[in-house]
Amino acid sequence: MRRLILGSAAALCFAFPSMADTTSLKHALEATYRNNPTLARTRTSIKNLDENVVQALAGLKPTVAGTISVGITDPIDQTDPRFVHDEGHAAGGYLVYDPKPDSYSNTATLSISQLLYDGGQSRGRVDSAKLAVYAGREDLIAAEQSTLLGAITAYMDLRQTQANLNLAESNIKVLQQQLQASRDRFEVGEVTRTDVSQTEARLASAISNREASRAAVQGAVANYVSVVGEKPHRVQTPPEHPAIPSTLARAEAIALEGHPRIRAAKLNLKAAGIDLTVARRNRIPTIRGEVSATTSASSGIADFIEGNKKSVGVNVTASIPIFQGGKLDSQQRAAANSKKTDQYALDEAINTTKLNLRRNYANWQAAVAAIRASQAQIRSARIACEGVQE
Repeated sequence: MRRLILGSAAALCFAFPSMADTTSLKHALEATYRNNPTLARTRTSIKNLDENVVQALAGLKPTVAGTISVGITDPIDQTDPRFVHDEGHAAGGYLVYDPKPDSYSNTATLSISQLLYDGGQSRGRVDSAKLAVYAGREDLIAAEQSTLLGAITAYMDLRQTQANLNLAESNIKVLQQQLQASRDRFEVGEVTRTDVSQTEARLASAISNREASRAAVQGAVANYVSVVGEKPHRVQTPPEHPAIPSTLARAEAIALEGHPRIRAAKLNLKAAGIDLTVARRNRIPTIRGEVSATTSASSGIADFIEGNKKSVGVNVTASIPIFQGGKLDSQQRAAANSKKTDQYALDEAINTTKLNLRRNYANWQAAVAAIRASQAQIRSARIACEGVQE
């Protein structure tokens, strides 16, 4: 079966040898999504937002900590404690060596701490972090739209410059034929030298236009490579564009409802509201519960394994902020200002979307009218050419 699949794939490759030398709009968009560094950077930034959610959720979960301490104590005295007076001997006794070894202390503690109450501040931070992730995803969609639009524009610009180059080369061929005809007619005396010179001037102008068209093609190729990330081949005719709303009001309603720029701004504003609520609760007491188990030994390192002393403790701690040098009030003011900033950002996003929509919609209508006028001009020119030929 595997050989049959490989053989079929090879047959298809040989059956369509020219497909490798062409570039479709679909292929250009896929390459842009795969190679564009702007999209890669935006996708990577979303991962950091996901990590912020994990870190915020950690505040609601228990924390486990373990500590181990090993200490040694060397007794210090004004006299040398290693020599003591022996009273049990005659004639006042004598000094004997009495070594006092150093004392060891070993302690191991395992503690589990759990947040019991903080007025909903930790839960609010989790909700705000999740909204930031959703807003980041909308920003990613907006970046994708902008980048893919740039790829489509680069693709169409390349097709246009190539068409202009082909037109310039065709114009040169026609003018070369006209120049040859003018020279032949000049030889028989039907036209003057001035007519020949005018034809030569038109040919020179056409050659200049061709070189300019070649430079435009090179610039379009460079722009295509910068956006798509790979060199183009012979570009194909793109498919029909999606359906466009027939009225500007309908298009504006769709944009205001679903444009990722506006959706991201709304989510950021909602997250700022949660952050403000959390900041206003920064004076609420925080209550934590802790369970700890401790084992200690003081006679030697070997005794640490068995443990001379063991204890288990349960603590409930309430922390109430009283004065922090104005930090709490500053946090509330900063959160309120951030919410105002996000409100202005939402207004700006709506205005920018409306402006871009109206400009692009007008450009689209102008392009449709220009295409119709050009088609009418082509029909008229064709009729006039046929009349001249007759």
